[in-house]
Amino acid sequence: MSERSFIVSIAVGVPGVGKSTVLSITKKLLQEKSLYAEVVNYGDFIFEELKDSGLISSRDDLRRLPLKIQFKHQSDAAKRIIDYATKVFDEKKQGVLFIDTHLWIKTRSGLWPGLPLHVAQILRPDLLILIEADPMDIINRIRRDKSRYREDYADPRFIEELQEMNRREALVVATLSGAAIKTVLNKEGRAEDAARDIVDAVMALIR
Repeated sequence: MSERSFIVSIAVGVPGVGKSTVLSITKKLLQEKSLYAEVVNYGDFIFEELKDSGLISSRDDLRRLPLKIQFKHQSDAAKRIIDYATKVFDEKKQGVLFIDTHLWIKTRSGLWPGLPLHVAQILRPDLLILIEADPMDIINRIRRDKSRYREDYADPRFIEELQEMNRREALVVATLSGAAIKTVLNKEGRAEDAARDIVDAVMALIR
């Protein structure tokens, strides 16, 4: 654990893998152990800034922006997250910050790294949580979620390829940052099992 009063855990996975659900359950389970957890979405911090600038109107517009614009706002968003967490955990004294994000973002010009070196250096994660699922389970979740347009991810071969790329990128980020890696499988209807695996990893860092 770093010198900060809170653990930084970055949760990653392909769109539709169920990160939000798993992290919500994880937060509840940690609170039952009297450990405060805060969950933030990295994209939300970028989105609000870009929306206020009139550059986008929806979250999915992020992937269609020129890379240089996205790159510029990545560092600012990472700094805002750490500043926000520092204020929260100054009051709570100890806890876990979960950052919900993606290692790869599909854009018009190709796949773009969601956690490049300059961002990892700001966030300084203690734990990388790689959430995976069966590609067909992911596709079914994508199609059930009418609030987001993700049909460009609805190809099982592409999803499996992206999950393999996530594994490799997680190794790179962990090597550069010194973070531990925890891979969990989010089976259909078994999100709590995945959450309990994450809780075990977090508690091991604290002990």
